[in-house]
Amino acid sequence: MQFSHQQLVTSAGALKPHLKASKWWVAVSGGLDSMSLLHALVKLQEDHICPPLGVIHINHSLQLQADHWQHDVEKKCQQYGVVCISHKVTLSPLEQQQFGSEAAARNARYESFKQHLKVGEVLLLGQHADDQSETLFLRLLRGAGVNGLRAMPQQRQLGLGCLVRPLLLVRQTDLYAYAQAHNLTWNEDPSNQNHDFDRNYLRHQVLPWLRNRWPALDQQVAKVTSLMTDTQVLLDEVAAIDFKLIHRETEIGGCISCADIQTLSQPRRYNVLRYWLRLQNVPMPDYAVMQTIDRDFILSAADRQPYMQLGAWCLRRHRGDLLLRYGADQSEKTAVNWSGSIDSNALSAGLISLPEGDLRIVEGAEWGLFLAQGDLLERRFRVGGERCKPLGRNHSQSLKKLLQEARVPAWERDKLPLFYVNGRLAMVADLWVNFGFEAAIGAPAWGWETATKNKAFDCSD
Repeated sequence: MQFSHQQLVTSAGALKPHLKASKWWVAVSGGLDSMSLLHALVKLQEDHICPPLGVIHINHSLQLQADHWQHDVEKKCQQYGVVCISHKVTLSPLEQQQFGSEAAARNARYESFKQHLKVGEVLLLGQHADDQSETLFLRLLRGAGVNGLRAMPQQRQLGLGCLVRPLLLVRQTDLYAYAQAHNLTWNEDPSNQNHDFDRNYLRHQVLPWLRNRWPALDQQVAKVTSLMTDTQVLLDEVAAIDFKLIHRETEIGGCISCADIQTLSQPRRYNVLRYWLRLQNVPMPDYAVMQTIDRDFILSAADRQPYMQLGAWCLRRHRGDLLLRYGADQSEKTAVNWSGSIDSNALSAGLISLPEGDLRIVEGAEWGLFLAQGDLLERRFRVGGERCKPLGRNHSQSLKKLLQEARVPAWERDKLPLFYVNGRLAMVADLWVNFGFEAAIGAPAWGWETATKNKAFDCSD
């Protein structure tokens, strides 16, 4: 089927529901797919059909030509009269070790996208039908379940905005013909020719042979992913019902009752566990790992305290509950104490970022910490002997006793951030504000948001 820009906004086009968005951002790498999509969107803009258009280019600095590709994208956007935002991202050794370089690059890319998307804005990606077929076969060969066999969703929420893949039903051969017809230029990533990568091997060695035997392969893949999407909706509806029965919120965060989840059949246990992990953006474990979690965490003897690392997360059992925490389990805290004076910039921004998370003004909070300009704020850790009088209590108590009452696991107690204001304990993580340091009604209330919430990677695709 010949591709044209009008197809994107027809009744069957993926972009028709988003014509009233406040802005369309298109992710452009400089390759054939994204350059073709950009050109088609510019044509829509010339026809006064689409919202204001902008480009986001992510420079991973993984190839020698990366800066050249960035320059080409910026130059093309200038010719089109389209705003272009370029970002250079750096992958830490820890991220590459935990996720692999390809997944870490993807995480960094999506985090950059999320930072730019505002409410009502849409991000457009150039993945096409060939990419979708590759994704499905890769996941099939890795033993993926229903959710994995959905492959890439055509649209989903991303941060405050929406991510859309308008080309998922378009073959790359059609994009190539479109690019040729419009005299487009693009850059070729040399790594795409490396057959050591599984995706490239499928692309060059396997799928062409299959398409030669079954020409409708990509259309059939689209049917499969649609059916898997419908099936996953049903599974999620069941999981949501089960989740309400087994999940509870505590002062230290959410947990799952082992006693309650044991009442479910094995398929429903696995289903609700996957649902819980997806809610936290935890990389989905394979079936063998799910069996281990079921055997060693849920069904084992009550006195067992198993531990498992899931990517950047750790899973533990404590007093009959399953706990999921961001960050590697460490017996000793590695962070050092921090201190700083509260100035007008911090007060106006409403944000103080630390390695473990953010101290920020929380709109509509029922309680929070009051900070004034000139206050000396310190972040320390337990040394023993601390006392606190949480709001609503008649007397102060030792912090040790309060943490025990709150069922904070022993391995977490010494790593909780303690906030001191002018030398006095004022707030304990996101658990309590000490009496006398609370924000008055209507005053800005500061709260603590751990890295569990603000630094988890997006694993939705």
